[in-house]
Amino acid sequence: MKSYFKIFISGVMVAALSIINFANAPAYAEENNFYGFGVSPMTEKIILNPGDTYKGSFTVTNPARNTGSITYAVSLSPFYATEDYDITYEDTGDYNQIVSWITLQNTNGTLAPNEINNVNFTINVPTDAPAGGQYAAIIVKTAASEDENGESEDTGVKISQAMAIAHTIFAEVTGTTVHSGDIVSTNLPGFMFDGKITGSSTIENIGNVHGTATYKLQIFPLFSSEEAYTNEEDPDTSTILPNRTRYHETVWNETPMMGIFNAIYTVEYEGMTEQVSRLIIICPLWLIFIILLAIVAIVVWLVIRIKMRKKAAEE
Repeated sequence: MKSYFKIFISGVMVAALSIINFANAPAYAEENNFYGFGVSPMTEKIILNPGDTYKGSFTVTNPARNTGSITYAVSLSPFYATEDYDITYEDTGDYNQIVSWITLQNTNGTLAPNEINNVNFTINVPTDAPAGGQYAAIIVKTAASEDENGESEDTGVKISQAMAIAHTIFAEVTGTTVHSGDIVSTNLPGFMFDGKITGSSTIENIGNVHGTATYKLQIFPLFSSEEAYTNEEDPDTSTILPNRTRYHETVWNETPMMGIFNAIYTVEYEGMTEQVSRLIIICPLWLIFIILLAIVAIVVWLVIRIKMRKKAAEE
């Protein structure tokens, strides 16, 4: 009987070690060798008065790591979001009138490695411009460089197709503007098998101009007042367009594999504050399986002991 018990325990230990080794195996990610260009700033928030003229600019950069020039073209586009808050560059009506107010001073250019160009534009605001939010994107799209004969040449830039990046304009036209909204939900997980601790929130903007939400996440180990993680000094932010609902997640990327934590998630929007706090337990499935195996092993051992004692008593 003892030999059977030893075999059973050995099997439990082998299974547990295999699970632990699998859980701790390193993960490999494909290296990202993207060589691209950039615009700065990517977002611009401005306040416009009816009848005013606004002159703006942003920069386009070809990174120094590239070995050849980049030719690009500049164009205008509407900018907004769908009901599910997927960004769209299609005209959605009253909030994209600003596209017709913008004039580009330069619509194309070429950048050598480590070179920076300015893209200049002017916004002529009509005197009867409606109050509230107006949104547009100035799109910068790459094109293949050409040699003197008009034939495409090897630029040394590792891109397989044309790429586009946008400078987005969030404009607020003065007048009867309505900054209003609702923090629909704030959530934290309770029990987790794996993954990263994530605070999530949904906010609805019911005004006629964009608003900015702030998200703060604090994580404390159980029985400790010292933060394991906080983004209070650099909180997440998101811009919510008018008449739209936006979902956001704030993530602790270095969440350990297991542990017990106290978490506080705070969301602020248009003078409103919502806060949720929760005890979060992280217990991976493999650990639960080991615990169950240990319990089964103890029960089997107790049953064997009882039978052995009964047999000894009968003899």
